[in-house]
Order: sequence, then C-alpha cells, then structure tokens
Amino acid sequence: MMIAQDVMIVSKGILIVGYGTRKGNLEQVLETQAKRLRSRGWENVYVAYFRISSPSIPEAMERIAADGIDEIVAIPYYIAEGKLTKQFIPEKIGIQSEMGVADIKGKKITVYMAPAFGNSFALTNIICDRIADVGGDMDSGMLVLGHGTKHASMANMYTVKLNAERLSSLGYKHVEYAFNEFCEPSIKDALDRLEKSGVKNIVAIPLFIAMGLHLGDEIPEQIGIPPYSDGGDITVNGRKIHVFYTRPMEDDPRLLDNLDRKARHYLGE
Repeated sequence: MMIAQDVMIVSKGILIVGYGTRKGNLEQVLETQAKRLRSRGWENVYVAYFRISSPSIPEAMERIAADGIDEIVAIPYYIAEGKLTKQFIPEKIGIQSEMGVADIKGKKITVYMAPAFGNSFALTNIICDRIADVGGDMDSGMLVLGHGTKHASMANMYTVKLNAERLSSLGYKHVEYAFNEFCEPSIKDALDRLEKSGVKNIVAIPLFIAMGLHLGDEIPEQIGIPPYSDGGDITVNGRKIHVFYTRPMEDDPRLLDNLDRKARHYLGE
C-alpha cells in the first residue's frame, strides 16, 4: 500500500539591490540584468533600490511576499562591501545579519544576503576591456577611480587598490588609483604622479557601477575634462596630456554571471 506524503514546495527568488540614482543609468543597468537572469530560467527576479529610485526595498519585499515567495537571495549590485551592504540594506529588508527571516505583513521569508562584487576578477577583466576599447596600451597612464568610503572596513578603498595592483601585475607600467571623496590619494595627486612618470596619455577607468552625478559631474571636474564626456586634453604641471574617460562597469555580462553563480550558491539551484 502506498502512503501519500505532503511535499512542501519552496518558492525561491532573487532580489537585486542597487543604490538609486537621480541622474544616471542605474535603473536601466539593473533591469537589464534582471531580464537576463529571467532568460536563464530564474522565474522570480526582483529589483529594488536603497534610496531615490523605485521600487524601494520595503516596496519590493511587499511584492515578494504578495507573490508567495518563501526564500530569496538579496544580491547588492555594489562594487564593494560597506555600511550599506552590511547594515542598512539588511535592516530595510527586515533582517539583522547575513541570513535571517523577514516578516512582511505576516509572511515569513528566509533571506540570504550575498556579498558585493568585491575582489571578483570580473571587475579586473572589465577594466582591461575598457582600456582596450579606447586604445590604451601598456605605456599609457592608468588611473583607476573609486568612490571612497568612511566604513571601518575600507572595503571600497581596498577593492580599488587591488584592481590597480592587478593591472600592474599584468604589465601596465604606469598605474595609479584615486578617489572622488573620503579616501586618499586624491585625483589631483594621482594625475600629478602620472604626469611626472612621463605618460603621453591617461586612461581613467571609473570602478563604479553606473553613470550618475559622481561620474558625470564631480570626477570630470576634478580631472579637468568636460562633464558627461569621454575625456579630453588636460594640463598637468604645465604639460598637455590627453585623458580617455571610460564607461563604468554597468551591465557587463560577466557581472551577470557573478549574479547567477551567487543565486545558485545560496538557493541551491
């Protein structure tokens, strides 16, 4: 005689979390990656933003609960870890650590917090492609640009520094890194060192997720190139040098692969 047994089916999903933007393409980037994940067979893929953009994280969690999802992995679409990924985003989701159960209007949802891109070689490979796209070579000056951080872990600083070191190990002769704010060295100081090394041109690569005010206005002003441009001629220590200003990391397929691997790791698919 066969005995029927109840089988509990767990509905799983992915939540991609971005910072938010007033004047950039982050929303387009995240929606593109979400569509690509769906095309890879992930049925329940959601996008949310920490601030400014919509839906907010609480709004997305309410939708996830309404859809009957039991278990999600939240993946921050961030360059590096920081207070946002370690504390503020989990709090908005409704958990207090890297794994917890969020109670969304009575619906219990198991949540796993995945890490940011961090030390992934995908970032380094994208940087190398950005260099190639503008015609840079081993003799060009390389300037890896980061946002900077006030978080005690200094993860953003270390991630930017790590990628600059990787470029040096690949054979690039003149590599510097700099930050928009909070950390040293400054962009001015890095440009000074590159000029003194004798480079004829500089490739400035923003190790940022997407375009926005930082990349469009603030950093170009510090470099000395037009806002929202792909570079231009600058004068450093009385010498004219051409700067190629590349795109950030955006929706590169290698970052999609990173998201896919994280989802399979945490959700066991």
